[in-house]
Amino acid sequence: MLATHSDAELRYESYRQMVREHVKEAIPYGDASQIHLSGLDSRAINQAKLWDTIPERRTNFDWETDTRIYRKMYPKRFELAIWYQNRLESLSLGRPSFKGTRLRLELIERVAGYSMLKGRSFAITELALIAYANLLGADEIRIMQPINAAVRDFYVQKGYSYVPSTGARHFPDYCVKKI
Repeated sequence: MLATHSDAELRYESYRQMVREHVKEAIPYGDASQIHLSGLDSRAINQAKLWDTIPERRTNFDWETDTRIYRKMYPKRFELAIWYQNRLESLSLGRPSFKGTRLRLELIERVAGYSMLKGRSFAITELALIAYANLLGADEIRIMQPINAAVRDFYVQKGYSYVPSTGARHFPDYCVKKI
């Protein structure tokens, strides 16, 4: 019997939930009880819309549209919303490669301006990426198209290697780490 999209969606959502629970237990911060992890549910998407009003915001991601597209196309996707108390702090969205050997982080954003998790939200996201990649059997994480040189350099400081674009349409720049 062939698995349907909804079967795959249910199976991989259970994997994503398992990863969120594992990462929540592994968060190494004293205020970990204030940090909550979820998928990109309607509450997270509605909170992300409020980011449009923050003057310091440097991206123009449309989380509602991108999440809808990813849900339709990629049942194996990676998705994570990080909350501090009741405030959305970070969102991320990605997908495994066709053969499942790599996990691509396509979009990641932390709330601009004041953040209770500044300097920590990426560490939490990376824990989730590694856990999900391990669950899928992937041995590499790629962070696709860093938005600027400072962000690229941040990932390089975290142990990623930068791979510049070849110039071809389907080969953008990215940062990569073997796990």
